[in-house]
Amino acid sequence: MVDNNKHFFIKLAGLFICVYSFLLIIKVAPGDDTWFRDISDQYSFLDYLNFRYNEWSGRMPVEAALYFFLDGRTWMWRIINAFMIISLAYLIVRIIKEKVQFREILTAILLLGFFSHSILSSGLLWITGSMNYLWPICGALFALVPFADYTLRDGVKNGNTKLVLSGIIGFLSASSNEQVALCLISFASISIIHSFFIKKNGNYKLVFLAIIYVMGLLILFLAPGNDKRFIAETATWFPGFDLLSIKDHLYIGVIWFFSKFTIEIKYIILLISAISIAAIYKKNQQIKIIPSGIMYIFTCMFLVVIFSAIIKGSTSLLYDFTAIKNFDFSVSVLNILRMNLDFLASFIPYVFWGIYFIILCYIIFIITDRNLFIILTLLASLATMVVMFASPTIYASGNRVLTVATVLIMLVVIELIIRFNLLNFRITWIILCTFSAINILTLFISWVIHGYTPVL
Repeated sequence: MVDNNKHFFIKLAGLFICVYSFLLIIKVAPGDDTWFRDISDQYSFLDYLNFRYNEWSGRMPVEAALYFFLDGRTWMWRIINAFMIISLAYLIVRIIKEKVQFREILTAILLLGFFSHSILSSGLLWITGSMNYLWPICGALFALVPFADYTLRDGVKNGNTKLVLSGIIGFLSASSNEQVALCLISFASISIIHSFFIKKNGNYKLVFLAIIYVMGLLILFLAPGNDKRFIAETATWFPGFDLLSIKDHLYIGVIWFFSKFTIEIKYIILLISAISIAAIYKKNQQIKIIPSGIMYIFTCMFLVVIFSAIIKGSTSLLYDFTAIKNFDFSVSVLNILRMNLDFLASFIPYVFWGIYFIILCYIIFIITDRNLFIILTLLASLATMVVMFASPTIYASGNRVLTVATVLIMLVVIELIIRFNLLNFRITWIILCTFSAINILTLFISWVIHGYTPVL
């Protein structure tokens, strides 16, 4: 549902034109784009899908879209992708609340400007990347609306037509992207468990929808090409990956996780931190619940992060997560009395950010009414990144794999903004518009000057 403002659709059309205008600069890029563009010269549509399912990937909806749109139909992709970007903004707000206002959609669009250039470029604006990430994410959010209505809003009625559409789109999304599929089914399952065992008024229609989503997941994960793809990608991108122990996977994964989360997702983390601090000081009664010492520590850490980002950026001590690789971890720990100061210093970014995230999650949990929903969303964001610990393309996939995690954090940001009525304050719009405009325009100006090249 949308607000009753008669100018709503006019505003939405204007927003669509703005987004579409930006997409006019996007071209077919060398690499994956050109590979999918030329593949139609070798295979018919059905032969291609059969080849990819048996030799490479179970992402059949994505493979079909890549074959179709990159075969001389990029003009059509621009129209659909502009629609998808606006749909992403709308659906994020729609998950949070039933009635959506235009200013809330605009807010969600502006939040995209807090994505790093690489995530924004590779996950939303790159032709191949958008069909692998943006489109399945939008589909999953649409498929989750009935579950959100039933769980968060005590059962807003969804007609059978909408439920059927949710089933179809959810099935396609679940069979399009592994991270999306796991999040979709996890949220659907939690919603069903909550409705049957907590609210005691379970809805069997939602159970049926969840089963359809699971079917999509099975098609994705049981594809014969998955094993062949793993072998090929291991040989190409990470020889010996299949021989690593669980400890090695965790070691590599944790370093990768902290680096990506604090550098590539840094701006939106700073935004959610600022909102949390503002919410605390806006609601005086909450200060009594959260110890002032914790708030003082977190505020100081927040200022340190901002200062380090402005002065030294990602090369500062707080972001040097690879320094620990210079030491034999087991030997250094066993020789406690002979520990090198550099070895101890290599732990500083992990300790700092570990404490930062724990306090941030604690504050969010305290100040929100939907604290369970918020925590589960943040855990889902974490899980989408942990999945990469088992992928030989953990380094080769670039930052597009962070798109799902970042969108989930966007859900939390929108929830906090709406929860504390922050859109009623001019300073909120100044911050959102200024940073988003600078971040997005620098990316596009660079493309105008140097030519379009996706930041992968």
